[in-house]
Amino acid sequence: MTVEQDGRQVSVKVALAGAADTGKLAILRAIAARYGTATVREHLIGSIRVHRVEWTEPNTLPDGRFLHVAAHSLSGPMEYNASEELLLRGVAGVVFVVDVAPERFKATWASLVRLSENTKRNGYDLDGVALALQYHRADLHPEFDPAVLDKRLGVPPGLIPRFVSSSQRPDAEGLAFDSVLAQIKERLTKEE
Repeated sequence: MTVEQDGRQVSVKVALAGAADTGKLAILRAIAARYGTATVREHLIGSIRVHRVEWTEPNTLPDGRFLHVAAHSLSGPMEYNASEELLLRGVAGVVFVVDVAPERFKATWASLVRLSENTKRNGYDLDGVALALQYHRADLHPEFDPAVLDKRLGVPPGLIPRFVSSSQRPDAEGLAFDSVLAQIKERLTKEE
């Protein structure tokens, strides 16, 4: 886990990763809406849109430090792998967003493999970062069964926190993102 410490503040980066058009921007906007002063900012790098929202958590960590969070996502065609490598560089946590539409499985699988390869290429394993899965847009597919998708993705039951959200409620009460933040806070507390 990569953290930056500056006196009484610890800064962490969290990435919303996944295949293109999985709803990451809607999720990021819903997360930002929970924090009154947080605004999603966007800038272009070639054809890719980088979205970012930052805030400082209202409650301090047990040691009195403040936690500054920067959440990032990408949208647009991923012409170069380097863009996702930059997204993942220095992350303390990842929310992997999966569109549950059956026809999107191939893109999801390719994105999951790329995520694993990119983290290894950047010198760390997914076991070293806070991680949660967010199965998104479940309301559009009434036949969706999270356990079946877990099995297809090779996710052992109970190993990675998994949450289900709908197209109408993309943040799903913030459970996936909050799970990643809780894991980060727990690791920060253990490092003391």
